Amino acid sequence: MRGVLSKVEAVDLLGKTRRTIDRYIRRYLEQGFEGLKDRRRSGYRKLAEKDERRIVQFKLEGKHRSARFIRDRLNLLVHEDTVWRILVKHHLNRISLPPVKPIKRFEARHPNELWQIDIMGEVTFPLVGDLPLIAAIDDHSRFIPSGRFFYRKFGINVFMVMYEAFIRYGLPQGILSDKGSQFKAWHPHGQANYEWYAQKLGVDLIYASKARTKGKIEALFRFIQRDFVLEHLELASIEEVNRAFEKWLQDYNFNHSHRGINRQCAADLYTPSLRKLTSEQLEFILVHEEPRKVLRTGMVSYYGHYYRVPDPYIGRRVWTKLKGRALSIESGGERIARYEIDERQYQDVPRPRDRDNSDSEN
Repeated sequence: MRGVLSKVEAVDLLGKTRRTIDRYIRRYLEQGFEGLKDRRRSGYRKLAEKDERRIVQFKLEGKHRSARFIRDRLNLLVHEDTVWRILVKHHLNRISLPPVKPIKRFEARHPNELWQIDIMGEVTFPLVGDLPLIAAIDDHSRFIPSGRFFYRKFGINVFMVMYEAFIRYGLPQGILSDKGSQFKAWHPHGQANYEWYAQKLGVDLIYASKARTKGKIEALFRFIQRDFVLEHLELASIEEVNRAFEKWLQDYNFNHSHRGINRQCAADLYTPSLRKLTSEQLEFILVHEEPRKVLRTGMVSYYGHYYRVPDPYIGRRVWTKLKGRALSIESGGERIARYEIDERQYQDVPRPRDRDNSDSEN
């Protein structure tokens, strides 16, 4: 005002903008020194250094304490976000705390007392496509009785994996799974095929309500993604994927030292179940039967694949019966076609234009 400083020099000296300097001059001309007083009413309060030290000390004494808790206990007249910023400044905002309620780890006492089964989310093989994995693991030994990659998450594929496991290693006392539609019927008064077969075989079913309950098989899936999938991305067909995975399973079961079982191999702790049925007995129980109508093309649709039957059965109802990997198509108690289940995606589908050149298997 006295001409000692120019506005440009005042901006540099006070570290304010030109607009702020103009506002100060206007207020001084209108109100004198009263116009230069800070009249903000935002409730903003700065913390003194001693308060900042108190916050840090109080947090270190109890690392579970929140910004709100610290503010209330220290009677600080600031917002809890102000306290939180102090914690961030001192890297005290993210601290891993031990659970108040300890995690109870469960492990079956004996082999085949409990198996876990689940479907791993689809993983991408660039030359094949997106494939889910269906696998089972013994809870006690971490032994994998069966596992295969498929193109679809059909319930019938769960049936095939369990059939292979039962044939090789017998029946477990119980099986733990989630509540997916492949394992549990959505309708309260119905049963999924998985439930019906388990009841016939005398296998207890346990359903997990949390992913943590199936921790062993979830950890296995993460390991498979790292140790198998990423090492076999060059495979060109689902057959090659499953052949490679079968070799990987053998190495995992008999050579891999598992940290969860004191660096032992799964095979060191696993023994096949004494509840073992012959393939004939198992097939008699595990016959997957469903009715189908023969299409006008002379095909029967079965879980995304099409199978040829003789032309006289076009438009008629037939029964599909799956025993292991053998699919029989019957009418009136007589078998009219038989196929081996092929896992290639639609490559085993007979095309309508090829009907005249295709021979059905009788």
